[in-house]
Amino acid sequence: MKRFFIGKRNSNKKDIIFIKEISKLDDINKRESESYEAVLLKTSNAELLRRMIDRAANYFEIYVLGVSDKINRVALEHKKVKALISPEFERAFDYTHYRNSGLNQVLCKIARDSNKVIIENFSEFLKKDKKDRAILLGRILQNSMLCKKYNVKFIIAVFAKNEQDFVACQKLEEFKKILI
Repeated sequence: MKRFFIGKRNSNKKDIIFIKEISKLDDINKRESESYEAVLLKTSNAELLRRMIDRAANYFEIYVLGVSDKINRVALEHKKVKALISPEFERAFDYTHYRNSGLNQVLCKIARDSNKVIIENFSEFLKKDKKDRAILLGRILQNSMLCKKYNVKFIIAVFAKNEQDFVACQKLEEFKKILI
């Protein structure tokens, strides 16, 4: 599956990166390094994630989808991972006294010390209905505040699967103003 990552690496320049989503170790091969610049690793097994990172590190930039707290920690501690994407991805519920946003002060300190980037997927936010969007917005706001407090790089990006999703880029700037 080919995806486009549209975000800002530098303050003046928008980047488009071609990403392939990978969930199995066998899907990583050297031949595709010419058509993709990066891989988005999606797995719930921490040991499998480590093996996938080691195999893909020679050919691609590595991004990890934050499926669970353990995966988030492994991704932030690993030197070859460039960024953690959507640390709150598919969280089922919030706790009584705090949100289940996938980040906490310990993970933010690890991300700061290892120069990792936290990227929020704006496309997933747009796909949700109103109730789920409100819950997701609260989690994203909490992650934004934690990243700001602990000086972690925080980026809002669009992951487009087709050209119709590029329209969301215009809404992206308005959404960033809410978070800052």
